[in-house]
This record gives sequence, structure tokens and C-alpha cells, in this order.
Amino acid sequence: MDDGISLAHFVRGVILLGGTVVLQALSQSGLARVSTALPMRHVSHRSPLWLAYVVACVLVLMLGHILQVLLWAVVYFHMGELGSFANCIYFSLASFTTVGASELVLSPAHRIAGALEAAAGMLMFGWSTALLVQVVQRSEGR
Repeated sequence: MDDGISLAHFVRGVILLGGTVVLQALSQSGLARVSTALPMRHVSHRSPLWLAYVVACVLVLMLGHILQVLLWAVVYFHMGELGSFANCIYFSLASFTTVGASELVLSPAHRIAGALEAAAGMLMFGWSTALLVQVVQRSEGR
């Protein structure tokens, strides 16, 4: 790999991808617990209880995404990137959501991590969307 990107940096990124997937799987497990604890099959989707249930499901998944962003931010910080932990969180969130943080840039040796995080973020948000669709369909008895 060119421009200072080594196999070790790539492997670190792949390991972070694995950690991101594990956190997403744990979020899915948390979502399953909410679904089991609060069965909504016979509750009208117009009911405030149903709305509270959907909000709880979204919050479980958002907590998972926050933990995923923090995982990447901690690694950026320990790599000595971006100056402060706050910058690492901001960069991680911008990368994870694929918005990008044009004012913050990883060093050439570590820039592959930002690209891998963006790819992971797209996949994790897609996964969460699929889970939420399933929650709504199941609660409506489909």
C-alpha cells in the first residue's frame, strides 16, 4: 500500500470494523429484549404505548451507534490523531454518518481508518433501518 498506509493500519481498521459489528449485534440483542419485554402485537399503532415502544427501540439502536462512534474515537485518540478527544469524537461521528469533517484530517498513515469507518457507518445504519422496519411490521402483525 502506498503513501504510508501499511498493512498494520489496514488490519487495525478491519479489527475496528469487527468491533463495530459486535456492538451492532449487541444493539440488536438489546432490541430483541425490548421487543420481548413489551409485546406490541395487539396494541394499536395509534396508541401512545406503541409510540413509546418505537421510541424505545430507536433509542436502543442509537445508543449502539453512539458506542460505535466512541470506539473509533478512542482509537483515533490513542493513535495521537486530531489533537483532542472532542475532535476525535467529532471526526468519528462525521465519518460514521458519511458527512465527513473537511476541517479535520487524519494523517496519511491513518486515513484508511476514516474511510473504513464511513463504510461501517453506512452498513450499520442500514442494518438498524432493517431492524426498525421489522419492529414496525411485527407490531402491526405482518
